[in-house]
Amino acid sequence: MGHGDHAKRSALWLCLGAGFITLLDQSMFVLAVPAMSDSLHADSGSVQWILASYSLAFGVALVPAGRLGDIVGRRTLFIAGIAVFGASSLVGGLATDPSLVIIARLLQGLGAGTLNPQVLGLLQDIYQGHDRAKALGAYAAAGGSAAVCGPLIGGLVLSLGDPGIGWRILFLANVPLVLILVPLAFRLLPRPAGKHPGNAKPSIDILGALLLGGVVVASLIPTIYGAGTIAVTSLAVGAGALLAFAGWEILYHRRGRTPLLSASLAKSKGYALGTVVALCQFGVGAGMAAVTAFYFLSGTGMAPLAAAAILAPQAAGMLLASSFSWRFVARYGRAGIVYALLGSLACLIAKDLFVQGLDGGTAALAVAAVGLLQGVSTGLVVAPNQTLTLAHAPVGAAGVAAGFYQLSQRFAAALCSAAAAGMFLQAHGAATGQASKDAFHQGIVLCCILLGVALLAGGLDWLREARDLTKTSAAVVTSGREAATTALVLTPEGPTAAGTQRSEATDSVDA
Repeated sequence: MGHGDHAKRSALWLCLGAGFITLLDQSMFVLAVPAMSDSLHADSGSVQWILASYSLAFGVALVPAGRLGDIVGRRTLFIAGIAVFGASSLVGGLATDPSLVIIARLLQGLGAGTLNPQVLGLLQDIYQGHDRAKALGAYAAAGGSAAVCGPLIGGLVLSLGDPGIGWRILFLANVPLVLILVPLAFRLLPRPAGKHPGNAKPSIDILGALLLGGVVVASLIPTIYGAGTIAVTSLAVGAGALLAFAGWEILYHRRGRTPLLSASLAKSKGYALGTVVALCQFGVGAGMAAVTAFYFLSGTGMAPLAAAAILAPQAAGMLLASSFSWRFVARYGRAGIVYALLGSLACLIAKDLFVQGLDGGTAALAVAAVGLLQGVSTGLVVAPNQTLTLAHAPVGAAGVAAGFYQLSQRFAAALCSAAAAGMFLQAHGAATGQASKDAFHQGIVLCCILLGVALLAGGLDWLREARDLTKTSAAVVTSGREAATTALVLTPEGPTAAGTQRSEATDSVDA
């Protein structure tokens, strides 16, 4: 292996390691929230903000950080992102009240949202062709592995000692890892290439990201603080922010800049419907993880490691299904996504029935088994839906389409995890018993509604796809008949022979 190959492989492992710890942190943190809530005496609103803050900040940072990396260099933004992530982990681990934890989670999300676009960009810069596909596949595998390992590692740490100390260890464990990664990044990552004078600087739509984040925050407030004046005010502010976002995006585009969401994307039915499917599916995943963790940890008093064992099969099923999802979508297209969404809905209903009808370990085993099936259903949706949705991006808008698609997923996770946890905490009037089952049911209802919206969007897109195929087939048939008619006029064999040719041509096209 040459020096160049060794440098590439070292950079690959560094990128995978940095991406892995940020994704691992997100997947294992949900198990730590109940212990953290008890330790810091956090109220329901604080718990919801703690759950939502990471994804919210991640989403706000995602697209601007990717564009900023094009300007100042991915190496610089990579180091800045991982450093912010590590420093905020230290703040979270030493926090003495819920407000500090919320701030720490916001900064962690900001760091992770800055880091991850640089990881993807660096892999695309360093590798070409088939090697690039392998590198990006390794990154996807690292994310899937983090989703499987996260709950198990979190549950193990929380179970080995006092959970009130364990959640702090989960924060603080990031610090030494970051202290190792930062100097390695200085040494291993390529320095940015010199700028070409003729190249225009990429635009950074920071205001658009902040306005859209404001819409999400305004939507969060009613789920956290309930109905009343503050809810009405926040919804009014959110509506104003949404209008401001739409106006700003139009203005930004007219100035020749690259907005978060262009008009051409908004008009693309395939892209819009596919994005709705994605954000609902992502929201269900985040909301269901929160409700399941709270039910088994707070509602039944289960040990954290046992609760982690219930969550892990779903992540494993998703990772397994993603390995053959491309075959699934190649055969069924949008119809396959609808089938998989129906499977997810059936799994949610089954989980609720098992929790309501069974007790103790039997319910836990049943939920874990159904979780594996739900993970398979989810894995058959995530990657195929992204591929089909981004295929509808207009020419020149692929980057904008991918950025807004990911951003919408993060915002959906922030909103749905907070809403689902809030519904559970409000309905959970006792430590155990029927109140916990009722609270679990409330969370399931919310997730079923979201999947219903995803099914509606997926079904409409399936019909759109079928109509497009019908139009295409009709156009081909018409073209074939016109060609055959032309042959009838031009062929020298006479009407009979020409008529035979016309019939054969038309039959072959109709077939």
